[in-house]
Amino acid sequence: MKIKFFIGFAILGLSLASAKSYEISVDTVSKAGEVQLQPGAYKVTFDGAKVKFTDENSGKSVETNATIETNGKAKFDATAVETEQKDGVTTVHEIDLGGTRTDIKFQ
Repeated sequence: MKIKFFIGFAILGLSLASAKSYEISVDTVSKAGEVQLQPGAYKVTFDGAKVKFTDENSGKSVETNATIETNGKAKFDATAVETEQKDGVTTVHEIDLGGTRTDIKFQ
């Protein structure tokens, strides 16, 4: 009984640890994967290839798929959003997650 409780508690702890969120700010309407983000502040979380953006003001969330990569370089100093503006459309290509070696890449 104690072992099952411990294993359940350990699994819960791991799931909470993987649910860390990162804050980003978007200055203009931007496309990230298959979703459109309005200007504002967002909390970003991911689970596998699913990336969730939660608007900090409204609490509304949108999800899209992305590629999660871990590089062998040094950890990113801060969370950074890499965008490109082409034909009047701003596209998020990558989010580097501060304090980690992880980046989120959008197609």
